[in-house]
Amino acid sequence: MDYKKIGLKCGLEIHQQLDTHKLFCKCPSVLRDDTPHFEVKRKLKAVAGEMGKIDIAAISEQAREKIFVYEGYNDTTCLVELDEEPPHKLNQEALEIGLQIALLLNMKPFDEIQIMRKTVIDGSNTSGFQRTALIAEDGYIETKDGKVRVNMLALEEDSARKIKEAYGEVRFRLDRLGIPLVELRTEPDIFTPEQAKEAAEKIGLLMRMTGKVKRGIGTIRQDINVSIKGGERVEIKGVQELNDIPKIIKLEIERQQSLIEISKKLKQRKAKLEKKFFSIKKILEKSESNLVKKAIENEEEIIAVKLSGFAGLLKKKIQAERYLAKDLVEYVKHFTGIKGFIHSDELPNYGISENEVFQIKKFLNCKNEDAFAFVFAEKELAEKALSYLIDRCQQYVKGVPKDVRDVNDDCTTRFLRPMPGAARMYPETDEIPVPITKELLKKIKIPEKPEERLAKFKKWGLSNDLANQILHSQDLITFEELVKRFKKISPTIIASTLLSTRDEIRKRYGIETSPIKKRHFEETFELLDKGKIAKEAIVEILAHLAAKPQMTAEEVVKKLKLQKISIKELRKIINKIIDENEELAKNKQFKVLMGFVMRKVRGRIDGEIVAKELKKALEK
Repeated sequence: MDYKKIGLKCGLEIHQQLDTHKLFCKCPSVLRDDTPHFEVKRKLKAVAGEMGKIDIAAISEQAREKIFVYEGYNDTTCLVELDEEPPHKLNQEALEIGLQIALLLNMKPFDEIQIMRKTVIDGSNTSGFQRTALIAEDGYIETKDGKVRVNMLALEEDSARKIKEAYGEVRFRLDRLGIPLVELRTEPDIFTPEQAKEAAEKIGLLMRMTGKVKRGIGTIRQDINVSIKGGERVEIKGVQELNDIPKIIKLEIERQQSLIEISKKLKQRKAKLEKKFFSIKKILEKSESNLVKKAIENEEEIIAVKLSGFAGLLKKKIQAERYLAKDLVEYVKHFTGIKGFIHSDELPNYGISENEVFQIKKFLNCKNEDAFAFVFAEKELAEKALSYLIDRCQQYVKGVPKDVRDVNDDCTTRFLRPMPGAARMYPETDEIPVPITKELLKKIKIPEKPEERLAKFKKWGLSNDLANQILHSQDLITFEELVKRFKKISPTIIASTLLSTRDEIRKRYGIETSPIKKRHFEETFELLDKGKIAKEAIVEILAHLAAKPQMTAEEVVKKLKLQKISIKELRKIINKIIDENEELAKNKQFKVLMGFVMRKVRGRIDGEIVAKELKKALEK
């Protein structure tokens, strides 16, 4: 695809959790799966922002009239998360981490931070807004295809964690609410899907250089803004996997191109949509359709609307295997809970005959280029659903709607909410401005950049491949700390242990390795550094600690009898095995004898030493 010709422009918004306590209170930033201690119910209302206007996205969410249930814990949730108490002083450590990231991205910090409120009425914030503060601007990163400007870096609180959703009610957990995030936004300087992936990967790596960002699913989220010539800026939320970014962008290009084509056709047909609703219950009262029969039995209305100019377009593919009608169904469901509607492009079907379709078209005064749709529901709800259907169809007449969209598993997207406007921002009156002084900036230590770290790791003796692996690993900072602490241990051994031991334990022993913590590595390497164990014992010790994490490495060594043996003890074992296997020794069957010796000494002395001593013994 010629991306320049179609005018592709992309920008990124990246949200990264910081590894510190919450932003406006001292509660720990931990997610919990145990049973919550309490819950509260709320209903939120859209209010005007600083300019006196109510944001369009807030109005659309309020129209859904949802009840929000918030779950919390007595020991890790406080009144700040419940919006029953003003926010405490801004987390200073979070601010300093944010400034580190800003300097890594070549940004200019502001002289003063003003905390702002950003209206969020989807229920994910108990207050109905998210606290956010701009801390730096005017930075950049370099990619293979050119410079990508980073125009904004903000420090803000993460939202509550959605646990369950049903029409009319959403359940959130407050453990995530308030975890500090840095949000950064690039200019639309990205012109290919592959460049978008490279930019996101580079920014993520730079942030990890601080050693103070959280790792794992959900701790970093990429939002992608995509537009093409003749289309509109569309924001795609919450992309988790870097490898999905190119495919998501390509599918969004496909969707916008399809909608541009549909818009042109609708304009040619002079489509004029009206919110006129008609009951077609009499036309269908003798229908053989089970859907119709069920609706009549349930005393539901059957309300229809004419979709001027839409004949043949509702079953048009707009993105991979997704039809235009699918997008319409999701839009209507989002606002009303109605699970779907029946439209003329899919009829006759569902037991509805060709004659019944003809009668409905005649009743609605449909021309050849017109379609229709109908729903089964109580009259008021049916008309509300069809009203939203008409609104969306009118958007298609104009072109590509300005949407915020969510990602599906197949990298296609679905409607999430309208694109918010500027009216949702206003000052936080419970927090005073925070100055960024010269003294504070002098205190900020700029972490080594990736290329600097790679050069350092190679000096330490790591291969190019191993150096790159540890650079991108979640154990990067742990690796550096362990190398500085244990001078007698080769950095290659430390890196290989951190990178591969967990997988080896899972494969060899079938044990879950998540209980292995930093202290387990520290204790094990301390024993190795002091010469109390051989490096061959490391996997066995850590496997035991994975199963029983409450133990210490020293306790495991004693229990499994993994204390390192001396050369003298090794020679006794080798001589005994040679005496017991005289024929093998005479025939110099080194590999077989090596296996016998290793079974006796495994984990208690290095294999290289065993091999060397066995060869000497066989030569004698």
